[in-house]
Amino acid sequence: MHIGLVGLGKMGSAMGLRLIECGHSLTVWNRTAAKAEPLVALGATLAASPCAVATACEITIVIMFDGPSVDAVFQGADNILAADLTGKLIIEMSTVRPEVEQRLAEAVALRGGALVECPVSGTLGPAREGKLVGYVGGAAADFQRAQPVLANLCRRVEFMGPSGAGSAMKLAMNLPLAVFWQALGEACALVRPLGRDPAWLIDLFAESSGGANALKGRGAMVAKALAGEDPGAANFDIDSIRKDLRTMLEQARSRGLDLPVASRALSAYDEAARAGHGKQDGATQPAFWAAKSDKAALPIRLTLERALLIAEAALRRGRDLNLAPLTVAVLDAGGHLVAFQREDNSGLLRFEIASGKAWGALGMGFGSREFLARAQANPSFVAALGAASGGRVIPVPGGVLVKAADGTVLGAVGISGDTSDNDEICVLAGIEAAGFVAQTGA
Repeated sequence: MHIGLVGLGKMGSAMGLRLIECGHSLTVWNRTAAKAEPLVALGATLAASPCAVATACEITIVIMFDGPSVDAVFQGADNILAADLTGKLIIEMSTVRPEVEQRLAEAVALRGGALVECPVSGTLGPAREGKLVGYVGGAAADFQRAQPVLANLCRRVEFMGPSGAGSAMKLAMNLPLAVFWQALGEACALVRPLGRDPAWLIDLFAESSGGANALKGRGAMVAKALAGEDPGAANFDIDSIRKDLRTMLEQARSRGLDLPVASRALSAYDEAARAGHGKQDGATQPAFWAAKSDKAALPIRLTLERALLIAEAALRRGRDLNLAPLTVAVLDAGGHLVAFQREDNSGLLRFEIASGKAWGALGMGFGSREFLARAQANPSFVAALGAASGGRVIPVPGGVLVKAADGTVLGAVGISGDTSDNDEICVLAGIEAAGFVAQTGA
């Protein structure tokens, strides 16, 4: 069969090699033409554009990195939708939001063709061996037409339903694995002081109820990374995991859903990417995270990430205690708002009160619990402070200074919503969760 292939990243190239081994002829295109050379050396034809691929082939596979790159090969004068697609089938295999696939399916139909989506689970090894798992969305008749091609690439193909259904399933399938690599890193950090051999440790995890199926094939890579050895070439890198997690969160928001674990996992992967690990395999995330414990120290900056962690942990503590709806304000050392969150049904003035507690703590250089004690002892002084600050300072518990290990003031947190004592309990929980030192008094 003559098959088109648009997109020759790691997965696309592996699929191309597999299809050639299965006896198919290929016409291929990639934005960087040099990536086509291994396939061309095996007999593939390099086309000048995605439009040329779709024109030459009855069935064209598209596999790109993300939604914008998918759109880039479909839209425009030299791209797929510029071709006459009458009677042709597009198999779109990228991991994108369902609405992207739905939009493309409609656009292809207007050009006389049909599109089925089939994002896949699996990395380069399974792609080369034809052992991927595919999730198909589209019309049942078009799925039947695509099956002979997909059978060469996948050990299992599931028809999920109309356009978008396959992408929804793929996003769901990727989420537990992304979370697992981060969770495994946190687990390894807990036992790192034991000094056990990484290969032994990962083997034990694989045998336990906490070991994911991924350890069967990727455990050796994880162990090498934990030991500080070269884990080998990346199959599915951290930047790709970050892209998928962002896509999951976008899809969740569009449906009014909350994915708190995925959100926190993304923050951890973002940290790894900032440290230069973005192109390393996702299976190295446990080593990155565990190694942080070797140089564990209290953070020295109140970043947005840490401020959000404070707010989320504080609100979570309030929910655990069944408190009234809370409002949290996190200020930096200059009194600027870094993060603000409020529970549903929190009162209209709670932001001003929470900010006033934090601002007062910063202004006086001690927590608002001490501020209250001084206000009671010297009300005229506090009245003067209120006038001097334009009424911004609020001398009641719930405003707490945030400090680094060396005592440097990094900011302050204020909470309002329940009793002042309960507000303060939640502030302390948030500051502790972020790894800072809290100061409630003088």
